[in-house]
Amino acid sequence: MSKRIAPLAAVVLILSACATTKTEDVRIYRPAELRRGEYQAVARLWVETWRTPFWVPSYSSPKDGIAALQDKAAGMGANGLINVDCYGDKGLFSFGSESFVCYGKAIKVP
Repeated sequence: MSKRIAPLAAVVLILSACATTKTEDVRIYRPAELRRGEYQAVARLWVETWRTPFWVPSYSSPKDGIAALQDKAAGMGANGLINVDCYGDKGLFSFGSESFVCYGKAIKVP
């Protein structure tokens, strides 16, 4: 019986170590709060893809955009965001309503 429990315990331990960060645990840092070397860069969100020249997600408010960045960062295992900014976009396809484009860098802070 104990021979069956050991592999199961190992699987549970591995899966718990692989748990992703919760969105609400992703902190937004101001650039002056951290120096380079105090964090590990995970990804620059919304700017590191081949799709960026053609499409960037836009949001109805900066708050919605930042929440989406936190969600994306958490899904990548990051626990922080730095260099976060949102700007209004009244582009060709906004049809008169203001939308916001947000970007930032997902990071891991020990």
